[in-house]
Amino acid sequence: MMLQTSLWNWSSPIWLIAITVAIIFRWQFQLGVRQAVSLTIGLALLVLAYVSPIGILANGYLFSAHMIQHLLLLLVVPLCFLLSLPSSASQPYQDRVPSVTTNPSGRSRRIGPATCWVAGVGAMWFWHVPTFCSAAAQNTALGATRDLTFIVAGLLFWWPIYGNRDQSRLPALAGVTYLFSACFACTLLGIYITFTPLTVCPVFANPVDRLGIINQLYNVGMTPRVDQNLGGLLMWVPPCTLYVVAIISLLCRWYAEFPSEPLSAPPSVQPGPT
Repeated sequence: MMLQTSLWNWSSPIWLIAITVAIIFRWQFQLGVRQAVSLTIGLALLVLAYVSPIGILANGYLFSAHMIQHLLLLLVVPLCFLLSLPSSASQPYQDRVPSVTTNPSGRSRRIGPATCWVAGVGAMWFWHVPTFCSAAAQNTALGATRDLTFIVAGLLFWWPIYGNRDQSRLPALAGVTYLFSACFACTLLGIYITFTPLTVCPVFANPVDRLGIINQLYNVGMTPRVDQNLGGLLMWVPPCTLYVVAIISLLCRWYAEFPSEPLSAPPSVQPGPT
């Protein structure tokens, strides 16, 4: 399908949000090369989710574009933002970031990994209840609330894995379980969306053709049924692929924590009595 120039929304307010986030990071933290690259990628994907045809088609035209946008907001952009935080930045702002450990007094917990898991997985399930999905797609304020919910939930979800404080991270094997169970939850949702005969998000079954492109979409085979099947596969495969990559990184981190012992020389053979 050839994308038209009209499918790019260069006047989106997301530019202002991205610039504001960049200024905050530059003001609050000293970023190394790796952190700066992660931040740049995260901001570029945030802008892409709204300015490119993904954002236009996600606004009531294609459920699959809607799914791509939300996977970026929930999984990829928050991950890039967390990877942009230098490890030393948590000390001056210790009280401003979530923690999965007990506070110094040991009397209470702030945000535990179970809460972070429920936030990340629950946000995707909640906003794909048909009533909520259609309402958010039709109401600008509710749609903005949904998108903000995805980003916040994504930050919470990734915090126990890639938070910039070592004491906030789950042990490697616990993190593997955390990510594997999230993959399983996404698989269930993806299978349901792909194979259910019901319309998951009714607004995409009967789109309002504001740009006069719906016939072009249908002519290339993007009917509502095919579109929902593709959206289900997108919910199913890419998140689990990302989780597998994260699991591999956890296992590498776990392996690196083992102390390396130098090879000892074989004991010398003492001559026996003659």
